Amino acid sequence: MKQYEIGAMIGRGNFSRVFFALRRKDDKKCALKLLAFCTAVAAISADVAIVEVIKQQLRGKWFFIENEVEILQMCSHPNICKIIDAYKTSNKYLLVFEYAQNGDLFELIRREGRLDEKDAAVYTSQTASALAYLHNRKIVHRDIKAENLLLYSKKQVQLCDFGLACTVLGPLYRVCGTPSYCAPEVIRETGYGVAVDVWSLGVLLHIMLVGFAPFRSNERNRLFRLITQGRIHFDLPEWKDVSTKARDLLSRMICTTVENRIAASEVASHPWISELGPAT
Repeated sequence: MKQYEIGAMIGRGNFSRVFFALRRKDDKKCALKLLAFCTAVAAISADVAIVEVIKQQLRGKWFFIENEVEILQMCSHPNICKIIDAYKTSNKYLLVFEYAQNGDLFELIRREGRLDEKDAAVYTSQTASALAYLHNRKIVHRDIKAENLLLYSKKQVQLCDFGLACTVLGPLYRVCGTPSYCAPEVIRETGYGVAVDVWSLGVLLHIMLVGFAPFRSNERNRLFRLITQGRIHFDLPEWKDVSTKARDLLSRMICTTVENRIAASEVASHPWISELGPAT
C-alpha cells in the first residue's frame, strides 16, 4: 500500500474502517475501506465463545466484500461508484474507491430536512439510471437507501455498497436489506426480483420530498404490516406543496403489485423526471 498516503478515519462499521487517502503518483483523493479479520476479533472481545461467533460473522462479511468487488469490477456507469484497487491477504481485505467529498444523500437530507423537487428529481433520475443499467445485466442491488448514495458533486450521486447485490437467475427468497426500505414481496418471502430496488427508490423519493419514510414503526411486525399494505398518506400537510406529477411517480414506484410497479428503465420517461431531472 505504499502507493497511498493514508489519512484520518472517515467512517466505520462493525467490522470495517474507512480512511481518507491520497494516491501518491497523482494526489488523487480516495476512500480506503479496510476489513482486518484478526484486529476486528481482538478489538471486540477476549471471550473464546464470543470470538468464535464473531469469526463466523466476519467470514460472512468477507463473502460480501468479495461479492461487492466482483460486481463493481463488471460495472461502468456514471452513477455507480468506481473501485480503483482491491487488495487481499489471509487476514485483511482492502478496497480503494473514489472519494466522495460531499458525503452521502442521508447527510444532505438530515441537514436540509427535505429537498426541493428539482434536486429530488435529479437524484431519483440518476439512481434509476444506475438501476436500469444493473437490471439490464440481471443484477439486483437489494439495499437502496440514502446512506448508499454518495454525492460526488452537488448534482451527481453514485450508488455504492454492493455487498447484498447478486445476479438474478430466478426468484430470490433471502430477506435482506434495510427494513424500512424493504419491498412487500421480500417480507412475504414469496420470491422476488429486480423490482425490489424500484420500491426502495420510491421510499427514498418519499423521504426526499417530505423528510420522512412512508412506513414507520419501532416495532418490526407493525412496520412490515404497514409495508405490505402500501398506503401512502398524501393527505398529510407535508404533501400540500408537492406536485401531482411527483405524487404520481411515487405511487407507481411504491406499488404493492409487482407487475404494475414502474420499471427502473421507465422512470426517465415519466413526465416529472423528463421535466425536472433528466439523468446527467
